[in-house]
Amino acid sequence: MATTHNDEQPANDVIVTFVDPLTWSREFSYDVEESMLAASGARLIVPADEDERDRLLPRADAVISSGLTAVDSSMIARMQRCVAIQCYSVGMNAVDIAAAEEAGMRVANVNASTADVADHTIALLLALERRLVPMFKATERGEWDLRNLPVAREIRRLEGQTLGIVGAGKIGRLVARRARAFGYVTIATDLVEPDPPDPELEMVSIEELFSRSDAVAVCASLSPSSYRMINGDVLAHAKPGLLFVNAARGGLVDEEALAVALDDGRVALAGLDVRDPEPPDPQNDLLGNRDDVVQTPHMAAMSERTRSDIHHLVAESIIGMLRESARLPMSGSEGL
Repeated sequence: MATTHNDEQPANDVIVTFVDPLTWSREFSYDVEESMLAASGARLIVPADEDERDRLLPRADAVISSGLTAVDSSMIARMQRCVAIQCYSVGMNAVDIAAAEEAGMRVANVNASTADVADHTIALLLALERRLVPMFKATERGEWDLRNLPVAREIRRLEGQTLGIVGAGKIGRLVARRARAFGYVTIATDLVEPDPPDPELEMVSIEELFSRSDAVAVCASLSPSSYRMINGDVLAHAKPGLLFVNAARGGLVDEEALAVALDDGRVALAGLDVRDPEPPDPQNDLLGNRDDVVQTPHMAAMSERTRSDIHHLVAESIIGMLRESARLPMSGSEGL
């Protein structure tokens, strides 16, 4: 397990610590990160509690954010030696990036779970298209006669449908490629044109995307400019009977507006892996005994491969930023 804090540290220590280590909420090992950082000349210190974290922040050369605690401007101001903030995920919305950059700190993420999030997005989409949840429930009740299951008649053929992708980044483009294998036509919207462009992913406005799409998959990143970008005004353009999937970030969606769109039938079904907040309020309009919402517990990024890859990618990213900032020496090959 990574070392704990000792006040008697050499002045030339290169220290990496956490804002919100996962060990505070569950058993989790950072042995891989500790070993890789140590081999490069840095020391990983996992604080036991917030008090220890607060003592370490002014001395840390790099800080890791798990995304559970806001890394705001006041916290950043206490990071007197820090040159890098490493997010322990692809999402960076927990960090005030503008404040960090103004303080001269780099902010980085890791893309360990891109394929997994794309897979889960498609899994939710197929569950909605094939009406899997009500069919699971019917067979559990011993009901096999499809004549008595009108939901079976709602199943649409995938081929020829249009899937709209909100966010044409790495995950969005991967979702589009997977969807085209099932016969979907794919269109997308994004604040930034994808580079390189995908000739099979027509870029349109968000209003046009919702009006043309039979299904929409949200794959955008969360930032102040994208917060609740899918709201009542956007959903008013939805093609009636739309299927809606979000495995990106809950804050991208105005949940009250989505509930209204589900209630009036403009959105037929929703598959949600993320909510805002998490867990949602028990009185939330999207909870309860709803047949039109499929919910999973923010699990899209989970896989054995991701759990293995993320340790190495995080350590490699931190080492790279510390070397670029001259806090660690370059490796032998880089110094030639």
